[in-house]
Amino acid sequence: MMSSQKPLLCPWLIEQVDSGQYPGLCWVNEEKRQFRIPWKHCLRQNISADDVKIFEAWAIASGRYKPGTDVPNPPIWKRNFRCALARKKHFRKVLDNRNDPHDPHLVYEIQSQEAGGITDGEEDDSSSMMDAELALMAAPSNTRTLENSLSDLRIFDPLTGHSIQSPLERGLAVNIPCRSLVNALPPTDPTPAPVLDVTVKGAQALQPPLEDPNIMISSTTLLKAQMEEWFPDRMLATEFEVSIYYRGRKIREEVVGNTNGLRLSYSSQSAFPYLQDVWFPGTDSTPLIDHQQIKYTNQLLERVDQGLALEVQNNLISAQRYGRCKVFWSLEQTPTSTKPQEVSNKSFTVLYGLAEFNKELYAFLNSHSGSPQFSIWLCFGELWPDPNGKPWNKKMIMVQVTPVCFRLLHELALGNGVSSLKSDEMNLQISDHLSTTSLLSILEEYMDIN
Repeated sequence: MMSSQKPLLCPWLIEQVDSGQYPGLCWVNEEKRQFRIPWKHCLRQNISADDVKIFEAWAIASGRYKPGTDVPNPPIWKRNFRCALARKKHFRKVLDNRNDPHDPHLVYEIQSQEAGGITDGEEDDSSSMMDAELALMAAPSNTRTLENSLSDLRIFDPLTGHSIQSPLERGLAVNIPCRSLVNALPPTDPTPAPVLDVTVKGAQALQPPLEDPNIMISSTTLLKAQMEEWFPDRMLATEFEVSIYYRGRKIREEVVGNTNGLRLSYSSQSAFPYLQDVWFPGTDSTPLIDHQQIKYTNQLLERVDQGLALEVQNNLISAQRYGRCKVFWSLEQTPTSTKPQEVSNKSFTVLYGLAEFNKELYAFLNSHSGSPQFSIWLCFGELWPDPNGKPWNKKMIMVQVTPVCFRLLHELALGNGVSSLKSDEMNLQISDHLSTTSLLSILEEYMDIN
């Protein structure tokens, strides 16, 4: 009869590896310090019960799944198992072959055995709030452990064993425009494409720059045609430019063509088939060399889970957090405010909208105010805007999301017909001169700008 007490992960897992009862779970060295775990994506067509057997066993042992009573959920079993490994300092991932099409697996090394009778449930990731980098980037003489520093941040939700459900999992109605449904369907194999000359771990590293489309407009007639694409029936339908920064260094950039929006995640399979996935690169596949930065960035990434969904809903750009790593946001790269703004995990947080852009662009064209602020800055795991005025490039993980149509219209207004963008960026060019009056007239026709 199984004990009702939750077992300690390290001795339990060693026992399972020794048992030889799990296909693909075995020791890889004679010292029995390193072991491999099969890690096949749950959406693959050739997934079998053997591929998730160890995850199911841990779900049963930890009391999170009762066969015959609970509905089997292999993705949740796998996520909880991965989170349990990530919370334990006794395990270190030494090899990531998740993207191997023939034998996807991970290799872990055991650093030490469990001691002190501490159970997984007692490891809470929340305590008191403090600035992330002051806590994490402390002097080498600081004797605080990484786990204690992260606990003090209160930037993670406590791990309860239950993931935050997506709208689809909750059975809620979601706004999926029919025009984008085909493009929103997930690919047959959701594994990110490999990156040349880089060992991919966790997700893609910075890819060679995409060949950005140049929107060449030779007349106001073509401009109107472009406006009809951006605002069909006066509804916002924009692509997004996404740039991911690790402590100010651009690690990845991508153009999201799905006008429904996107999901930012690290390694969790998507529960949002109508959104386009953008993956955080694993630190092993980036040019980062600072060991402290790598360590703390990994701690944040491991808690991203289902990540953050950013969607276009009724002309509003909104976001909701579904992972344990808290997310904060602003509309400025250098905010004047020092009051943090958190993205909710309970409901969608409105970040920006078409009406707001219209108002700001109209004021800008009439010289009543400065340029519209439409780029969305997301900070994962640290307060933002920073209470102490710390700049964005000192944050571990920052993401810039820019609605393409807003940026191009702003550049058009800024140049009064000639874009000021660099040649290697997305460009909009008008060959015949547009006066501010005629430009306003076109914007009023398609955007309710007044």
